[in-house]
Amino acid sequence: MDGLLDGSDELHLEILSLLEGTPSFPGIRFEVAYVACAVALEHALSLRLLVRTQCYTSAIALMRLQFEALTRGMWLLYAASDAQVEALACELTLDAERDARKVPMLSQMLEAVVGKAPDEASRMLLQFKEVNWHGMNSFVHSGIHPLQRHIDGYPQELIENVVRNSNGLNTMTGMLGAILTGDPQISAEFKALQVRYRNVLPDISSPSE
Repeated sequence: MDGLLDGSDELHLEILSLLEGTPSFPGIRFEVAYVACAVALEHALSLRLLVRTQCYTSAIALMRLQFEALTRGMWLLYAASDAQVEALACELTLDAERDARKVPMLSQMLEAVVGKAPDEASRMLLQFKEVNWHGMNSFVHSGIHPLQRHIDGYPQELIENVVRNSNGLNTMTGMLGAILTGDPQISAEFKALQVRYRNVLPDISSPSE
């Protein structure tokens, strides 16, 4: 587990090194989607910190937040209307908060992304949701999964799969961030990154729970 976490941290640092200091392509749509990527990366870091302190229930719940931040970033880039982008990009006020509640829920965002985002990215988002959604929801809502895990314990294989799945979301977030910079060289470097760190990435056919 320590080796997996150390490798995951190294992957995370390389993602940050490629994106930090590189602005998004000019335009509010690109800028707010870039912020969503930053939120997803923060969730991934927090997840690993929780795993290191054996706070497994909270760590697994965070994976859903990481997935939702990535999905929102994809939706903002490829599918959101100009009005929806503005609703999420404006200064935070009570009126702005009310307007932001009108944006689609996650399932609607995914539906909107399909056919507009690159096929591989859409397929990976949908597959991740299909495999992991019910388990992640159970942890977020204190359902049967976390209750029984607190009784029976957390198998190491489960936690390793969670870390690997989070790493997979991290690489997708990095690729989206690279696209948002408009720099093809950064995108090429991210593809090489996925090859170098394949030992800490998931078998996407394996469920996290």
